[in-house]
Amino acid sequence: MKKRILLAMALFALGAGLLFGADPRKQPGFYRDTVGDLENDPAWFYPWYLYKEIHPVRHGPPAIEDYFKNQDLDFGKPYASGQTKSRVKLAAVGDIMAKTGINSRNAAHLLEDVSTYLQQADIAFGNLESPTVPGKPTSVFPKYNYDSALVGMFKDAGFDVFATANNHSLDQGPEGLVKTLDYLDQIGIYHVGTARTQQERDQNIPILDKNGIKIAFLAYTFSTNGRKIPPDKPWMVNRVNFNLIKEEPDLALVGKDIQAARQKGAEIVIVSAHWGMEYEFYPPARIIERGHQIIELGADIILGHHSHCLEPMERYVPKNQAGRGLSEALIVYSLGNFIPDHAALEYKTADMLGIDLARGTLEDRDRIWIERLEIAPIFFYSRLMPPGRFEIIRTDRALDPVNAKAYAFLDSQNFGQLQQAQELVEQVLVPQGKSLEDFSPSH
Repeated sequence: MKKRILLAMALFALGAGLLFGADPRKQPGFYRDTVGDLENDPAWFYPWYLYKEIHPVRHGPPAIEDYFKNQDLDFGKPYASGQTKSRVKLAAVGDIMAKTGINSRNAAHLLEDVSTYLQQADIAFGNLESPTVPGKPTSVFPKYNYDSALVGMFKDAGFDVFATANNHSLDQGPEGLVKTLDYLDQIGIYHVGTARTQQERDQNIPILDKNGIKIAFLAYTFSTNGRKIPPDKPWMVNRVNFNLIKEEPDLALVGKDIQAARQKGAEIVIVSAHWGMEYEFYPPARIIERGHQIIELGADIILGHHSHCLEPMERYVPKNQAGRGLSEALIVYSLGNFIPDHAALEYKTADMLGIDLARGTLEDRDRIWIERLEIAPIFFYSRLMPPGRFEIIRTDRALDPVNAKAYAFLDSQNFGQLQQAQELVEQVLVPQGKSLEDFSPSH
């Protein structure tokens, strides 16, 4: 039965290709008019989903593209005359998916090109897009599970905090969710967004004190793919339906948690948001509006994911300046895939985002500000033929001739893909008048 359903979906996808043609923007009302939720969407969502997996939607409405192209991401400019006392570097990546064919035995090279950047950050964050049940092997769509030994490698590579609230949180059931959190505790990775008890959900907000700056992490997902959160345990997954179309989502839980984090001493509050539309490079207007609403509730930074492709960043000045850490907030609509389970180049292209926070005085006031953003472009390389190799490659390093020896395993076609990936990162993330070099990492 499952094979027949998948075959029917594939045929629908082909039909959708004929219907939509090469430019989905010709159907803007249709292709944006979905909540992207397997539980609540109409049947036409499925062929559209499959169509996009093969034909990425690399453009959005012109007004939205122009809005992001005209962003000023030079956060540190107003604070150039400030006296800096301390700094914290946050490294953030997007969806860490359970990849077909990958496991701890064939992943020796997986993280070697990115681990230095992650380890040198004071805090490294990612969205763990899969349960990890010890003793179970890697499994992929429709029920993800991560080889726990591989998740242990992420810890060794430098990760400190994982968001566990996403549409795959319940892929291994409530028991798998609990075992995932037990394992993350065992290896020493903070987690947020799912919980084993009501008390854990309400009280155990990760607040990391680094170089005198206290940073809290919160996480929410718009969906659990139709897998029901146990009615007697609604606290197991932080679900907030950001993607609603004809009504406003209830953001009360987000506001409550932001205030709780502040009461516990957090100076900077980071919200991880699993939201938006898969395979689309620009967020719908309603997601932009909800990003602003979350900032107005008191968040300082939003780290978005779920689209499995990059989406732009926004510098947003909140109207509500009371009781917040940053007077200018950062919204990252999607960090893309850190580890994809997709074939298209667009979904194997992403970035590691560096956020340099500074604390100091300006006009005799104690302030915290974003001093600089860094963009480390990455591409997921996979060679399935023996001996096989999976690796997350820093394209800025691989394309520099001085590093040719380290990337001798790549051929001319691979380098062509890396060049395309790096150009895509610049196209989506870098505002007009700037270049990717303006955001180059210091290491």
